[in-house]
Amino acid sequence: MNRSVLIAHNTFGDPDDPFYPSRWAVTDQVNAVAESLDRLGIGNEIVAVENLRALTDILAKSRHEYVFNLCEEFVGESINQSCYVPALCRAFGKRFSGNDTPALVLTQNKIYSKAVLTGYGLNCPAGVVLPINDCSLLESIEPGRYIIKPSLCDASEGITHDSVFYWPQDRERVLTLANELFQRFFQPLIVEQFIAGREINCSVLEVNGKPKVLAVAEIDFSAFKEGMLNIVDYDAKWSPDTFVYINTPRKLPAELPDDIYANIADVARRAWLATGCSGYVRVDMRLSEDNIPYILEVNANPDITPEAGFASALHYAGIEYHSFVESMISL
Repeated sequence: MNRSVLIAHNTFGDPDDPFYPSRWAVTDQVNAVAESLDRLGIGNEIVAVENLRALTDILAKSRHEYVFNLCEEFVGESINQSCYVPALCRAFGKRFSGNDTPALVLTQNKIYSKAVLTGYGLNCPAGVVLPINDCSLLESIEPGRYIIKPSLCDASEGITHDSVFYWPQDRERVLTLANELFQRFFQPLIVEQFIAGREINCSVLEVNGKPKVLAVAEIDFSAFKEGMLNIVDYDAKWSPDTFVYINTPRKLPAELPDDIYANIADVARRAWLATGCSGYVRVDMRLSEDNIPYILEVNANPDITPEAGFASALHYAGIEYHSFVESMISL
């Protein structure tokens, strides 16, 4: 049967927006998917989607039976409506790549996803949620080291090296930062314990209806000077001229004892099942000093740029990129 694919991606907004680089970066994924489909001899069309209303018009007119969903975020929305792209595709009788709407909605919301993960017996850093414009729950946390971040963002948006603080020593600084984040993102904030250990991520692929861990990778902070925080903030992901971007390479596979490696892989599989994922996922964790993995985030439909971590894990597992793309429109 002849197949044809609509490659749908989000628009990017104003180039002067500080988060424009992370939004524009989806074009690398679009080009890689289109090149793979061309190699496979599968017809395809690329379309930029501004919002769900625009997608409704596009799908109503489209004759493509598959949608490769690369819509990560619709610009200008305080709540990420791109999670509903799969549901809309289904309403128009289209098959789609990657995760379905329930998993995208759940994993996009770090508050709900951490509640589900802990309910399944998985470890997440302990903390509190600050409702919009309300920092009163900060007074309930124990003294210690914490990180503050938006609850509904991905791509490390809103995270800098200033996001890590000591409570109560940094009380005034964190109150100021929280108010700045409320004004910028207008969403609840998460304050959680900072796990001062190794940064780990697992790429997981659906194979024959089940999650398969492709690799356990580690972020290498060995070039960081004493006193620098070993976190992957926004600059480390999207600002090529910065020290943190240049000096946060990945080790793949992570150099870990076999039993710890296997435990991390098992945690990633269980996180996939707990959050109802499908297609492809990356699970980000911190490994504590006593080798306990704590889940930071389940990234449903993560970055699949050929140079990014997921594609590197595909290569490590012996899976060619175009084969991955074909598998996503065959599920």
